Amino acid sequence: MAMPATAPAPAVQRMAFVCPPGTPMRQLRELLIGEMISRGHRVLVVAPEFSGADVRALTQLGVEHAAIAPEASGLKLFADWKSIGALKQLLADWSPHVVVAAGGQTMVYGALAAKSVGIGRIVLIVDGLPEHRFTGALAADEMPAWRYGQALRAADAAVFHNRDDLALLKKLGLVSGALSVAVVPGSGVDLERHALLPLPPLGQGLVFLMIANLDWRRGVEEYCEAAAALRQRAPSSRCLLAVLPDEGAKAIDMADLERRADVEYVGLAEGHTELLKEAHVFVYPGCAEGMPQPLLQALAVGRPILTTNVAGCRETVDERVNGCLVPPRDAEALAEAMESFLRRPDLIPAMARASRAKAERFATVAAVRRSMMDVLQLG
Repeated sequence: MAMPATAPAPAVQRMAFVCPPGTPMRQLRELLIGEMISRGHRVLVVAPEFSGADVRALTQLGVEHAAIAPEASGLKLFADWKSIGALKQLLADWSPHVVVAAGGQTMVYGALAAKSVGIGRIVLIVDGLPEHRFTGALAADEMPAWRYGQALRAADAAVFHNRDDLALLKKLGLVSGALSVAVVPGSGVDLERHALLPLPPLGQGLVFLMIANLDWRRGVEEYCEAAAALRQRAPSSRCLLAVLPDEGAKAIDMADLERRADVEYVGLAEGHTELLKEAHVFVYPGCAEGMPQPLLQALAVGRPILTTNVAGCRETVDERVNGCLVPPRDAEALAEAMESFLRRPDLIPAMARASRAKAERFATVAAVRRSMMDVLQLG
């Protein structure tokens, strides 16, 4: 009797990630690298530098890594021809089937280098556009629209972290009909790690929390001003601020931050869940981002969201269902919105449940992973 034929094992394929400075390797590992390794594929991660912890974690998974550092001129990763040439040589030698490039200038040079050496599939991750949406002056670490056009023309597919960014680049004529596109909520959120948390007691004053990069574009100034106004109206309220380090063009002077008496600066945000346990409302008055991870984590643990009506933030809020939206760069509007929670604290538990439900509907890391694997077209 003939034995039934077995399906051939999928061919081992190679995928290279070209990452910008500061990429959270744990997040990348959970989202895609672990899945790729479990399917038997080979993975290379390229970044300007790796911490010892990064190297150990990647090595344990069987992931290769390569550092391509900027030249001594101080320019960022791949912002000079020597670094671009090194990247091209690396990709030519390693010969990946797919290159994934993310993060502003890194995305552009990763796409161009991959195209020049004939990589079969090039995928971009567009994780945010400039604050002024190409209508005003650009910060030193922001790119003009034509640079995005360069990368998009070189790519086969692009993954956007919010619908507004995709719509704007389409309006500018930078997204061709031949480009395959997908929209995912950032890196998603692990609903098991970020389980629903009980709210603190409501009878002892409300606690507001902001977690953000140490960057004025994240709305830290407006939060500090709103906290000062709120303290005058409701002395029992507390406004906490935890930060993530940032050395970008808009980095905040720590001495200035520590002088803000109306905000309780709680230091670097390492355990977001522990901080969120203390808060009734999560505040994130950012100006323009892809999809802020702190917002997704706050949704998952069940905290009402107060954020700005801008790309990358507005998608986390159903108005007055799980939170509310305010205009960007408007400390007075932010203070008024914070005060609205003080006037109706009885609404907070229902909003908290709605936030968790929204995370379950739209931001699970499993759903994001499935979408990314579809875009990569690897078995």
